[in-house]
Amino acid sequence: MARIGILTCSNCTQETNCAAVVCLGDMRKRRGFFERYQDDEKLDLIGIITCSGCPTLAAPEKILKRVRALAEYRLDALHLSYCMTALCPFLEKYQAVIARAYPDLEIVPGTHIPKERMQFQNDVKELLCPSATEVQDMNDIIKGTLKRPK
Repeated sequence: MARIGILTCSNCTQETNCAAVVCLGDMRKRRGFFERYQDDEKLDLIGIITCSGCPTLAAPEKILKRVRALAEYRLDALHLSYCMTALCPFLEKYQAVIARAYPDLEIVPGTHIPKERMQFQNDVKELLCPSATEVQDMNDIIKGTLKRPK
């Protein structure tokens, strides 16, 4: 049995209302970065946490505090969500801090694999800093209903 956790982007989960629906769906269906697990291996999702937000001087301590919330439950692997790997300019720093603190924890750089990385980045930027007048969220990207400004 693989005991896994998922670390998501704070901006995506809190600012765009992403509920990790695609991450969890791909985990259940063993797609994307969850293909690494054997079909007959049980996956035990220990929990989902968000990053500590875009870094301040306390970012390394904050990220470790959040990871500890999962690691204390015998976590085998920590999956970094697609939004973390596609959007976070501090990803390498976070990975290094986590690896130093938890050398036996496997850090997996992804959950699902969307088709267009640049489009995803642009869409999320639009959600976080909208130029459109209509309020939109991560569900609009997932469903393909995001209205782009003309």
